Amino acid sequence: MLDRLIAASTSRSGLGALLLFIFAGITFKEVSGLRLGNPGAMGPGYFPAILGGLFVLFGIILSVEAWANPQDRIYFGRMRPVVMLLAGIILFGLLYRLLGGAIAIAALVVVSALAERGRSPRELAGLVAVVVLLVWLIFVVALDLQLNMLPTWGTS
Repeated sequence: MLDRLIAASTSRSGLGALLLFIFAGITFKEVSGLRLGNPGAMGPGYFPAILGGLFVLFGIILSVEAWANPQDRIYFGRMRPVVMLLAGIILFGLLYRLLGGAIAIAALVVVSALAERGRSPRELAGLVAVVVLLVWLIFVVALDLQLNMLPTWGTS
């Protein structure tokens, strides 16, 4: 029984049901302070409450499906691309204010490009140069956005 429960909870349908129940809980928490009204005079919380109810309904349906077919396991596949892309985004966020946009973008491109094996250093350097140049041309020159492309040490 416990094995079946664990298998059902780690199946695609089981994890989908879990997400739907989480969404329903968040929806109901946010709706709790709003007036619901009725179908003739809907309040601001009416539609979100209906949506939360649908989340619960579909979560129950997916739970039953997960219980009936617990062998439908999730295949996570290769994790390297996901990890490298997330690491690149986090690194960009950490480096942008400290070292400026050009270096942060370069770090983002290099780390994200490492998600795929077999890139040469020359290819990475060219990719970094092209992306940094395009970002500068599009956002700083063409759109006139005030992005700090260089470090701002010593300035306040």
